[in-house]
Amino acid sequence: MSENMECEECCGTKFTIDQARAERVCDGCGLVDPHYTTDADTNSSIGLGDTRQTESLDVFANNPNAAQGGRMNPFGDRTDYSGNRLTSSQRRMFIRLSRADRSSQREKDPMCREVKQTMARMFGDNVARATTHLADAACRKLTPDQEAVRKTLTSGENSALSCPKTSITRKEKGVRGESHQDNLQIIALAIASLSHEWLNTPAFNHQIVMAEYGISEVQFKNAKSTISKSYKARCRQGWAAAPRVMARGALRADQLDIAAENLDRALSERLSPSDLDAVTGYFWNTMTELNEPTVEGPLANVAIGYVAGCVMYAALDLAGLSHGNLGRVAEAVELSPAGLTNRLKNIQSQVSAGQLPEARSMFTLDGADEDSGPSPSKEGAEE
Repeated sequence: MSENMECEECCGTKFTIDQARAERVCDGCGLVDPHYTTDADTNSSIGLGDTRQTESLDVFANNPNAAQGGRMNPFGDRTDYSGNRLTSSQRRMFIRLSRADRSSQREKDPMCREVKQTMARMFGDNVARATTHLADAACRKLTPDQEAVRKTLTSGENSALSCPKTSITRKEKGVRGESHQDNLQIIALAIASLSHEWLNTPAFNHQIVMAEYGISEVQFKNAKSTISKSYKARCRQGWAAAPRVMARGALRADQLDIAAENLDRALSERLSPSDLDAVTGYFWNTMTELNEPTVEGPLANVAIGYVAGCVMYAALDLAGLSHGNLGRVAEAVELSPAGLTNRLKNIQSQVSAGQLPEARSMFTLDGADEDSGPSPSKEGAEE
């Protein structure tokens, strides 16, 4: 490969050439490409070229230098980090370790390694190791053979099979992360969310994680959708193992617990403890009447976020506490205020028509006429 060719990842033109390892490393993004020479002294193309690609690699190796793409000094340092002089036996030991480090295989795609390490920091080693194949699919490009097949497919399938990390990191400002580290955290969060739905890894409240790492709803949803679409396309081509999707009932129960937690956090800033307890009790009683969270309830075909948001806002409206809380409720269940009110009106019309008797308590209190619908307070009507 010519040293003057642009990097296929970032289009950079500055590289570091490692003759001994037959590699060319982009100074901009760190992408590693083969770089064979005919130098008789190194003989890189025969001794250190193709065969190195078959060596195994542990991306979770606890080596701070390798984790950052650096290498240990093969000649051995004479002092330690504090400047204290090393003994002869210490130098011999570190020279031996550095030579072993130099001869080990490096990750071909640095960002893939970084995503896996970010997963381990954010969600723990167990989740990181369980989602290794999802990280590979999200960050690694197709092989040359797969790329040749891709070119024969329809435009929609061709687009779905594009590398997700490239799409995510090249979106417009506000959708992509502000920095490389932000992009790693966005991709890691999306993979962790998909792994719960597909691989039954532990549930977590992604809103709390988003707040901790400064990830917006738009960034999270874009990354999750992009990775999901690409992985499913790979499954259709037989290039990835189909996920074992979590049972709908269990997934719905986890999603309801998370929605209830977010609703409680959002409303605790506006309501007194006694009012919040009363509204929360009404919320869970109504959810029980709707047979939630199961897949046999009358609203099982409606996303649990819509159901939870509608029931909570109906409870606030009946208690005269809806003023100023529509946006908070909608944001807690990741919906727009207009979407939430439209779904609530739809449920009310079904109750009025006698098609959804299980939801009558959402619009009546102490025997009020359900056909009249909810009777919002003056403050609620002003909103």
